[in-house]
Amino acid sequence: MRFHACCLVPTLALLAACVQSEPIKLGFIGGVSGRFADLGTAGRNGAQLAVEWRNQAGGIKGRQVNLLVRDDRQDDAGARDAVRALAAEGVSLIVGPMTSSVAVAALPEAQAAGLVIIGGTVTTTRLSGKDDNFFRVVSSTSVYGRSMADFQRNTNNLSHAAVLVDLANRDYTLSWLEDYRLAFEQAGGKIVAAVEFDSRQSPDYGALAQQLLKSRPDVISLVCNTVDAGMLAQKIRQQNNTVQIAGAGWAATERLIELGGVHAEGMLVEQYFDRNDASANYLKFREAYLKRFGQEPGYASVAGFDAANVALDVLSRTDQRKEIKAELLRRKTFQALQGQVVFDAFGDASRPQFMTVVRNARFEAQH
Repeated sequence: MRFHACCLVPTLALLAACVQSEPIKLGFIGGVSGRFADLGTAGRNGAQLAVEWRNQAGGIKGRQVNLLVRDDRQDDAGARDAVRALAAEGVSLIVGPMTSSVAVAALPEAQAAGLVIIGGTVTTTRLSGKDDNFFRVVSSTSVYGRSMADFQRNTNNLSHAAVLVDLANRDYTLSWLEDYRLAFEQAGGKIVAAVEFDSRQSPDYGALAQQLLKSRPDVISLVCNTVDAGMLAQKIRQQNNTVQIAGAGWAATERLIELGGVHAEGMLVEQYFDRNDASANYLKFREAYLKRFGQEPGYASVAGFDAANVALDVLSRTDQRKEIKAELLRRKTFQALQGQVVFDAFGDASRPQFMTVVRNARFEAQH
């Protein structure tokens, strides 16, 4: 039987149309279960909202975007499993993870698969200044740890600090402590205690509070997740009602106020976004987030939203894994919810820090 070439034309056209209409797959990795689930869930929600808005606007060149979410279980094996699963499902790039230690564990697996990952709230300096497949939409602890120390010394005139660090996310907490210590001591302060614990091992909050207070600090900086920070605030206040309590960025979710209650009042907490932003863009986002998820957006929600939008913008140029890193570095500047994300030659970005104090069960901006 003779086969005419003209018969191929509609068939090839149909195949091309099918390929063009296939959804673009974007991965998300975060701890959406377990002890730190508020952080991972908030990041996922922010990313989900970004994808939904993009799809409502027609998607990317007429193609819808599917967000594939994988739980990293907040451990190294879970991080590697999540990257492998997403790579096998054909994602073009990955948003997340949301914690530094998970990002450190996930990166080699992403490199092997040729995947770029855009971290939401990953701030460890272990990933700074490296030519790899890791990008982030926030600054590192070299900004945040130092800024907290400067504020405590120069604005609040505090001189003796005790610090608690959670080894469950050691790549973040020890990085933060190193930068904080350097700045605090350079400004004439003294670190009188540095206490380590692991939140995965049923911590004794009362004993930890006692250990921190033993050195008679005028400020206690809690470099731990929001659950432990809220519980520790209670125990510290039960033993001492005058010492200043501060929380690093990891603690700055709404659950801190929920768990700490009245004991969190007066707590100094760093934020990665401006909660008092009255711009039309932010108010639109906040209203949509409240309606979609039934709660206020936090720093992880904003970072997840920004990271996803960076991913979507670069996917509008190319969805080929091998081209994405070069495209991110070529373009460098992306619009964020508050300001811009500007990547340097190593994929590191800068985001300002905002100091807040818990007053009347709300985060109140400090200047």
